Amino acid sequence: MVELLGTYCEYPECNTLDFLPIHCIHCAKTFCKRHGAAPDHSCISLLQTTSINSTNSSSFLPCANSNGCKSQKSPISFTCSLCLKNFCVEHRHIDDHQCPHRSQSPPTHYSSQTNKTEIKPIDNFLKEKFVGTKNETLANKVAIMKLKQTAKGPAGLPMETRLHVFVQIDDGTANNKRYPFYLSKLWPLGKGLDYLTKELKLLPATRIILLEREQISLDLSTTINDLKELQEADVIILKKV
Repeated sequence: MVELLGTYCEYPECNTLDFLPIHCIHCAKTFCKRHGAAPDHSCISLLQTTSINSTNSSSFLPCANSNGCKSQKSPISFTCSLCLKNFCVEHRHIDDHQCPHRSQSPPTHYSSQTNKTEIKPIDNFLKEKFVGTKNETLANKVAIMKLKQTAKGPAGLPMETRLHVFVQIDDGTANNKRYPFYLSKLWPLGKGLDYLTKELKLLPATRIILLEREQISLDLSTTINDLKELQEADVIILKKV
C-alpha cells in the first residue's frame, strides 16, 4: 500500500490535500497555503484579540511596541497576522516591531535597508526614438535592461518581486527629470509613494501617483502587483495636490 503524502487542511470548508502544509503556531492546527495565515482560517487567537480590543473603553488602542513607540496609542490599530498583537501605523510591519515569528513570512518591508548609492536622474527613454519603427521591440528590451542596471531601491529585494519604473516629480516647476527606481510588487502603492517621497527627500505634502502613459491616477490602497495598468518601465508622476 502506498503511503499517503501531504496533510489535509483543517479549515472546515476546505479539506484540501496540501504537500507543503502550514502549521499555525497559535491554534496548533495545520492548513493549506490558502488558509495558513491566522485571519484566513479565523484563528481562535485572532478572535480573542478582537474581543479584547472591543472591550477597551478608550478609542485609542495601545501599540504593543510601547518601548520604542513615540505615540504609544493610536486611533487606528493594525493586527499583525503572525504575532496577533496590535500596533500603530509606524510599527505595523513585521520588521518594524521585530515580530518574533517574522522568519515564517517572506520579507516585504525594507524601509531601513535602502541602497545608499546617490540617485541620479537619467535622460528620457531611448525607446522613444524608435516608436513606430521595426526596431521598437529591440529598443524596448535595451531600455528596460538599462533601467534595471541603474534603478535604485530597497536592498535585498528579490528580483522576481521588483517592478522597475521611472519616477517624475510634478511640484509646479519645469523639472521633468526622471529617476530610475524599483519597488516591491507586494507593497500597496501608498507604501511605494511613502518610500519614494523619503528617498527623493521631498517636503511633506499630499501627493497622488499619475501614470504618464494614460494620464490616470492610480489607487494608492491597491497592491502594486494588482495594478494591471502599471507595467515594467512605466513612467509615474508624483503630483502634489
